[in-house]
Order: sequence, then structure tokens, then C-alpha cells
Amino acid sequence: MAGGQDSSFKPAVSAELYAPGTNTWSAVGALATARDEHTATLLPSGQVLVAGGISSGNNVTASAELYDPATNTWGPASALATARYYHTATLLPSGKVLVAGGHDNSGALSSASLFVYPADDIFHNGFEALP
Repeated sequence: MAGGQDSSFKPAVSAELYAPGTNTWSAVGALATARDEHTATLLPSGQVLVAGGISSGNNVTASAELYDPATNTWGPASALATARYYHTATLLPSGKVLVAGGHDNSGALSSASLFVYPADDIFHNGFEALP
């Protein structure tokens, strides 16, 4: 679990890890950017990609972060080409993450970005041909 809303209904930086064997939650490192209405995608490497969302001050963010389970910390990832929230993030068989749709401050989006990791850690605007 990463981000969401705090008790004051503001975007949060907290993150926790659930252990199903013990039915317990434990705190991990905090996100660098408070966010709500974002996506979290488990990557084949075991890392978690968090992208977009609503940040402090109700600003739509294009920022992204990677959680490293080996260190229990978050680090920066390349930003989305377009700030968005309420979008989808789908892990493709290639290991890339397709981020599509959602909203920005003007309304619904029809654009998409492709996150390529670990090869170049860059969000690419638009679609890339799949094998």
C-alpha cells in the first residue's frame, strides 16, 4: 500500500507492506511525493512502480517512483509525459508498463505512455509496437 489519503483527506506519503502469513502490516520508507488516485504496478524485478495521481494542493502530478524491496526505500523514476490521475497502468508480457487514459486538470485524457524498465527507465509518450 502506498499513498492514498490521510485522516484529513489529503494525499499521503506513507507506505506499508502486508505479510499474509502473519496478517500484519509494517511501515516501509515514505514516498517522496504525497499522492492519491495514482497507480502501483509490481514489476518483474520485484520493484513497484508508482505513477501519477493527485499530489499536495490538489495538483495533478507526472512524477513516478520505484520501491526497492531489498532496501525498503523509494527512489525516483522518470516522470510521465503527461500528468494524470484515475489512469490505468498495465504490466505487459514484455515487462513494460502501459499507462493510459485518466484525467488531468482539463478533463479526460486519450493519451498513453509506455514505461520501459530496467533498460532505460524512461516514460515514452505514445505507443510502441509489441512483439
